[in-house]
Amino acid sequence: MTWPGGQFASGRLAPGGPLRDLVLDAHADAVGGARLPERGVPYGSDLRLYTGVGVPTLHFGPGDVRLAHGPREQVRVSEIVAATRVLVLAALRAVGVR
Repeated sequence: MTWPGGQFASGRLAPGGPLRDLVLDAHADAVGGARLPERGVPYGSDLRLYTGVGVPTLHFGPGDVRLAHGPREQVRVSEIVAATRVLVLAALRAVGVR
């Protein structure tokens, strides 16, 4: 038996690909205000699996990662609603519904 430890690799978006701007614009439009700042994060996720087969990836969602996977893990309902609005708007725009 072997235990290789955590499997971490980056997500990836091709330069100039539409996903980044699609989600950032949808967020600004759905919740109001300026576009979110783009930033990297130091934790692992399953993005590596999608990136490994050529699917463009990015993290987006509600909640505070500092509370993730711990005894006080929680997400405000208002954040879930806002993230849902953003993702629905981004999906509609991706298929051509304006």
